[in-house]
Order: sequence, then C-alpha cells, then structure tokens
Amino acid sequence: MTNEQTSILQDLIFYTVPGDLAGRLDDFRAEMKKAYAAADAAGKADIAETIAESAIDLKSVLADWSLRCEDKYGDAIVTDAQLDEQYQANLALLKDLGAADEVARVESEVAHLAQSNLVKMTRMTMAGELNTWWGNDYATGLRKAMQKGAILVTTNPVLVDIARKEEPEIWTPVRDALREEYGQSCDPVTLAYAMTIQVVLTNARLLRPIWEITDGDLGYVSLQLNPKEAENADKMVDEAMWVYEQIEEALGGTPNIVFKLPGTKAGIAAAERMTAKGMGINVTVNFALPQQIAFAGAIEANSTAKVSFRTQMDGRLDDPVGEQLEEAGVEDWEEVKKWATTAIRQREYRLLNHPPTEGGLGFHKSFPLAASGRGAWNIERGTSNGPVPNFLTIFPDKAEDYDSVPREIDPNGIWTELPDGYLEKLMKSSIFRQAYEPDGMTPEEFIDFVPVTRTLKGFSESYDEFLHWVYEA
Repeated sequence: MTNEQTSILQDLIFYTVPGDLAGRLDDFRAEMKKAYAAADAAGKADIAETIAESAIDLKSVLADWSLRCEDKYGDAIVTDAQLDEQYQANLALLKDLGAADEVARVESEVAHLAQSNLVKMTRMTMAGELNTWWGNDYATGLRKAMQKGAILVTTNPVLVDIARKEEPEIWTPVRDALREEYGQSCDPVTLAYAMTIQVVLTNARLLRPIWEITDGDLGYVSLQLNPKEAENADKMVDEAMWVYEQIEEALGGTPNIVFKLPGTKAGIAAAERMTAKGMGINVTVNFALPQQIAFAGAIEANSTAKVSFRTQMDGRLDDPVGEQLEEAGVEDWEEVKKWATTAIRQREYRLLNHPPTEGGLGFHKSFPLAASGRGAWNIERGTSNGPVPNFLTIFPDKAEDYDSVPREIDPNGIWTELPDGYLEKLMKSSIFRQAYEPDGMTPEEFIDFVPVTRTLKGFSESYDEFLHWVYEA
C-alpha cells in the first residue's frame, strides 16, 4: 500500500470520534467512488484496495483502540451493529465498482479475524483478563498484524534485508534516492543506517497512533544497532544518538522506538547510558537468566525511559540445547528441548517482576519479551496475567500456525509445569545450565556463550549482505 492509502486509513480508524464515524465513512466512500471513475487501471486497483482495507479495519482490533474504547468514550462507543453497517456499506461499494476479487478477499480475511487466537489474546488483554501483548517479528506485513492486535514490531539486519528482498519495488528506489542524497563519499555503515531508518519510519508511523493512545506504553519499533559493534559501548551509544535524532526529526517528536542492544558486557554499559538519557532499549542476543538479571538491574537503576524490553530468543537457545541433549543420549531430546526457555522464563519472571512480597525484585522499568519462537508452544507458554505485561514477538508463519486451529488461551500459560523428569534431562546440557542458573555466567562470559556467538555471527553475515546491497549492488 502507498503512504497516501495508509494515511487515509489510519486517520479513519484511529482519529474518528465514534459519533462521526458514519458521516466520515459516507464522505470517504463518496470520494473513493468519484476518484475511481477518473482513475486508470492501476489507480482503480489502489482505490478498491483502500476501500477493502477500510472494511477489514472495521472488523479488526484496530477499531477497538478508539472507536470502541469505553475508557475514552463511555457509552458513546461504536456498537457492533454500527460497525457492521459501515462494513456492509464498504462491501456494497466494492460490488458496485465491480471489484469482486476485493470483496472475496475482505470476506475471507474478516472470517479469519473472527476465528483468530491472536485477536482473542489481544482482546482478553484489553479486557483485563490477560496481561500479554504481541508484536510482529518481521520487518514487513505490520499493518496486517496490527489488524490482529500487534502493538510492536522488531527489526534486525536479517529482517531489514528480508524487507528489501520481499518488496524491491518499494525499497530499491528508496536506496537509490539515499545514494544520491548522501553522495559517493558516504561510508557504507552510514548509508545502511539511513536505509534502516526508512524501514523503521514506515513501521513507526503505522504504530504511532497506538503509541499516542496509550501514552507511550505500547506501539514501539525495535531498531537493531550494528551487530559488529557488540563489544563497543561507545560506538553503540554514538550510533544510537545519531539515529535517534534522525527519527525524532522525521516524526516531529519523541520517537516511538527502542534500540536493540546485544546481551554482552558492552551492551550493559550502553544500556545504562542510553536509558539514563530516556532512550528505551530492547536487549537482544539474550538467552540466559544471568543476562536478564544484569540488564534488568542496570535498567532499573538508571532508566528514565518510558519502556524497555528484555527479549529472550527462545528457539536460538532451545536449538543448541537440543544438540547437546542428543549428544548426551537423551532419547526424547526433540521434545525436551522445547521446554528449555519455558523453565528459564518462569525463573526470570518470578525473580525480576514479581513483587518482594512474593519473593521477587519487583522491577517495573523493563519487561520480558519472548521472540524467535519455533512453534505454537512458545506462544502458549508465554501468556500471563501477572503484575507486569509479558510481550511476544511472533514470526508471520508461526502466527499463521497459531491461528490455524481453535485454542484455549490460558492466562497462566507461562506457569505450565514441565513434564516429570524434563528439568533433570535439560540439566544434561551445559548451555542450559549456564542459562538457567542465576550465576551461570559472568558478564565477561556473555560474549562467548554459544547462542550469543552463533546469533551475532548470523546477524553480522546478514548485515554484510545488506551493506553490499545498499552500497555496491
């Protein structure tokens, strides 16, 4: 979708007063019908898509943020019947325009939304029955995820590189324009950051209404810093300051972004300095309770930022744990490994986020976030109704799998008990022991932890490919 289409839709769904909805949509449909008559084939397709997306929005979680917000409008909220009336009016216009394919798409997507477990999860959290928010673990497709309730998005070198591959018609012209703007003397890293900023801005603008509505509690884009500087705190802080200023200027105000810092000793130092300046962070390349404790303590002691996250990269820990279990002769290692991050997350949440009266530290300046899940079990064991929100970022294919069958959503999914004997089996892995025990590693050892080295290597390779495309290809 074009920026103009997105802007129209954002304005309608987020910034319309409930009592004005019918009138505004009548005007919208009249304008779309008039424009359709004068448009060429490509323009007609764009207009039909805009009408269709507006129809889907009315049946999605997007309508809940403002139009159906009782806290804001009380009894004056839009009713289901009123939303359905406007939805049917959009469909009628599409039929009148002969856009049968868009009608079919709308009906299919709305039927899917009605059955979506992710929609159900989000609405349970909005209703106070759950305290679990989710986001898109991908650099593209955010708007579709938001229709299901996504309130954040993550980016890293792998995902930004995917974005330009999946949508070359969008990002190649952006790259070419940046090359011309910055000139031949520009170094590759600066150009790569400039390109990353454009991807981030696209997502930040999509999420900004949620950020505004929630007073900065939700609606963030996670922006990964250069993975090759994982041991250089000064470089990470300097680069973050430069990027922050660019995005602040582009958005015309405080950026709804957090910076992804690696779970290394240098990352801790950078976290202390950046959060003290009011810049939120998201700890990435993060797998172990010792890492969680170190970063949570640094953030709690120093942060003036509204929000920070501590990502636990589930599958990127479970996979090497599984390799060690197989080597140790654990017959059911493939199933046992799926519980590694569950065991660690339970300890993390209880220790860091439960109040002192329940044996925890009661930290409230950073929040747990599960990412890099390998299956529905990672989502099911990430739901919580605890004292602080639990966050999940989910790959699109895993979101699709989670929504593929009806599921009961357990408010206490995070506390699902490990099957008998599984903890003892997990202890056969040295990687698991390092991650599970609060004193399993020192900060100096984080950089050599197997999942850390593997992940940084993968990020660096993707970053090199991205640099090549930005600067040389």
